[in-house]
Amino acid sequence: MNSKNKILNDYNYLFEHAKVGIIYLDSNGKFEKVNNKFCEILGYEEEELLKLDFSEITYDDDKDRSLLIYNQSKNKKVKNYNIEKRYLKKDGRIVWVEVFINHIIDDNGEFLYTLGFITDISKRKGIQDTILEQTKRMQLYLDIVDVAIVVLNRQGNITLVNRKTSEILNLEEFLLLGKNWFKNFVSQKDRDEQIEHFLDAMEKETNIFEKIQYDVICSNGSDRTILWRRRYIYDENKRPSGMICSGEDMTDYLKLEEEKRRNEEILFNQSKLASMGEMLKNIAHQWRQPLSTISTAASGMKLQKDMNILTDKDFDMGMTAIVETSQYLSQTINELQNFFKVDNKIVKFTNTNLFSKVENFVLKNFSTYGIDLKIVNSQEFEIKAPFNELIQTIINLLNNSKDAFIEKKLENKVVIIENYLERDNFIFLIKDNAGGIDKKVMDRIFEPYFTTKHQKLGTGIGLFMVRDIIINRLKGRIEVYNETIEYKDTKRDGAVFKIIVPKNYN
Repeated sequence: MNSKNKILNDYNYLFEHAKVGIIYLDSNGKFEKVNNKFCEILGYEEEELLKLDFSEITYDDDKDRSLLIYNQSKNKKVKNYNIEKRYLKKDGRIVWVEVFINHIIDDNGEFLYTLGFITDISKRKGIQDTILEQTKRMQLYLDIVDVAIVVLNRQGNITLVNRKTSEILNLEEFLLLGKNWFKNFVSQKDRDEQIEHFLDAMEKETNIFEKIQYDVICSNGSDRTILWRRRYIYDENKRPSGMICSGEDMTDYLKLEEEKRRNEEILFNQSKLASMGEMLKNIAHQWRQPLSTISTAASGMKLQKDMNILTDKDFDMGMTAIVETSQYLSQTINELQNFFKVDNKIVKFTNTNLFSKVENFVLKNFSTYGIDLKIVNSQEFEIKAPFNELIQTIINLLNNSKDAFIEKKLENKVVIIENYLERDNFIFLIKDNAGGIDKKVMDRIFEPYFTTKHQKLGTGIGLFMVRDIIINRLKGRIEVYNETIEYKDTKRDGAVFKIIVPKNYN
């Protein structure tokens, strides 16, 4: 056998036993020759295929694109190209193939025939479709959640985002992918710190879960404050390869919180003014007798002087009375000033000192309305707390009890203050026998502007501010309930306010 025949035999063997389909096409795209593998891929016999052209076995949706590329490559003398497309098998099933086309031309550039190599890629396509479907499903899950999801690679570039992220930044997903998160979307005031933190974390080998809050820049130039939960992604060598972040837009919440804070500040100031009115009323009661003492002493000395009977002893006694009384008045002014200082200075004091101050403030006013005030100290002990805010809270509650008695014709009216220590808590109860609180409204008495009193007696902010101060400033809690109070020969329902605050405020 000569060498030419050997080469031809070897070629025919390779052609028939090749692991890929091999085809020859004429200038019209008809099959001139096909190998066994190509027949196996499509389920046709060789004789059947030789009666067809490649467009007749191409899936309808791929036919126009396949013909266009084939003709363009021939006309433009493009020697080869490859394409993924779908063929229809003899039994009507679809098979995905990768086709490599090589146009054979002569030395004059004239077309001779087309040689094609076809590989069945159905399994690969099936895997790709599964991955694509899983990716779409995962993206759907990500888009359903109402938090921003951002995935970054090791360089801080965006590899995945969800619908919420696009919504917050007001940018389509394709405009976000590939961009550096920190340089493009983190606010300037937070950028350097976040870049430094990210780069530092990329050098660590521990799995870190973080919560952090910073501002992002939207497409319109506005900032949104996002609370991020971040976890770093690690490769098979346990080296950080990126970061996945979920973020909750806090902007509107923070605005509402700020508005709430401002409103509470307004209510607090209104409560201060209301308390000031009550305190001035108390001061007026306290000053009547001292002013009368000063007036009597001064007018008495003047009369004695006019009658030339003013002795040195009488003068000294009169001046002493005036000075001592003036000092008392000065003391009440100082107490009033201290009471209304805008601070929450933490000081140490005893329970007896606290309720002695309270008694000085309200006793005269209570007496005017025929209300007895009873303070029951279990023992003397020391407390560390914001004194002014604590005393204001107690006086507001006492004024509330006083108002409950007004316009009620009751006998043996009393307000009782009991106080004691329980573990690390300072507990005091303010009780009255004014009839108690209607159970229908008991759950609402701490609401702002809610009041059961006549309009002239209350604005509905006193108890709201009491609760706010106790919870947010004194770190305590308040309870309210009704109880039968026995005083002298009278048994009557009344309200009980129970306040629990830490003995040592930190």
